[in-house]
Amino acid sequence: MSDFWDDKDIVAKEEGRLSFNWAHFKKICFHLWRQFDDPYYEGFAAQIAYFFLMSAVPMLIVATQVLGVFDISMDFIRLWLERHLSSEMSEFMKNIFSASSAALPNLIMIILVLWASSSLAFSLSRLTTYTLSYGRYRYNFLAERIRAIPMTLTTILVVAVGMVVYVYGELITHRIFQNELIMKIISGSRTPIMGLVFFLMILSAYYVLPRIRVPMMAVMPGAVVATAGILIVTWLYSLYTARAAKYNLLYGAFSNIVAMMLWFYLISWVLCIGMMFNKSWDIVLRRGRLTPGKIKEYLIRQYGAKGEERFNQLIIDEYDMTDRTLDSLAVRMSRRFDPGYQEKREREILELKQERRFKQRIEKVVETRIEEASRQNDRKS
Repeated sequence: MSDFWDDKDIVAKEEGRLSFNWAHFKKICFHLWRQFDDPYYEGFAAQIAYFFLMSAVPMLIVATQVLGVFDISMDFIRLWLERHLSSEMSEFMKNIFSASSAALPNLIMIILVLWASSSLAFSLSRLTTYTLSYGRYRYNFLAERIRAIPMTLTTILVVAVGMVVYVYGELITHRIFQNELIMKIISGSRTPIMGLVFFLMILSAYYVLPRIRVPMMAVMPGAVVATAGILIVTWLYSLYTARAAKYNLLYGAFSNIVAMMLWFYLISWVLCIGMMFNKSWDIVLRRGRLTPGKIKEYLIRQYGAKGEERFNQLIIDEYDMTDRTLDSLAVRMSRRFDPGYQEKREREILELKQERRFKQRIEKVVETRIEEASRQNDRKS
């Protein structure tokens, strides 16, 4: 693999960890800004927003089915929508909550719902892995899509249980404690508790979805930023839609969909920034949890005896073309059926091998000269 993953750690090891202050916060912000030079992030928020829309309806349908088991009304969600969104947008969202799900008992329909509702987790899985691997990981559609389904199921269950606690928290408290003071305290803390549940969902997404398992503390700062950011964005957007937005003048019957997509787009940017913030925090404050060397260490530890092999399969190297076992299905089929492709591929592989040998010779000469200079300095001293 490339020496990028062995020697060029971004963290300055000799100086140790730094404390968080205003100067370092500015550096974190500029480092975060510089990450947007990567074209990968420029369109990713729009992609996540699309998957938000694609997964929102099936996730809500499943959530309403789970809540129906507890005989919970969705009126409190409708009241929240009316309070935080414009009247037209609120009405559009309430229609989604009223969606019928008579076909859900059908096994094929359940599979389709899970597949559609996992779109958001699938997209976040790609984002988080790309960020942790410094843009060097090899994309695997089927593996990442299947990995997203359990996270989607967990999210739906957590949301359903959270709604049960939110709606019936006072009743449950009354039956357990039968104390008015405790009831008031718990009743007033239901909203912060829901905020905590929301934070834990984002934290678990940052921790579970990447194909690289990193320490939970490494993704904690971004989860805090994303949670606060989503709350702020929702509040600002509610003010905007209530006072300034006139989507119906431009989009007519599609105005509600456009308004909802804008909301999803802003939330998607916050989720992207949260994950990128983790890397900026780690680099600027020298935490040493997300350096290239550490990422390789995590991967090897994650897969045990096959760690080195899995690392080579997951992380893209500049000389991967020379390893024919890493060829994709498209390349393998092109070798066989595309006239002239095999010869072209062999020429490219030969050129890469020659380039690698040349670089290795240069590196060996440089290392030899450095060792000779070191020995001469030792003699003089």
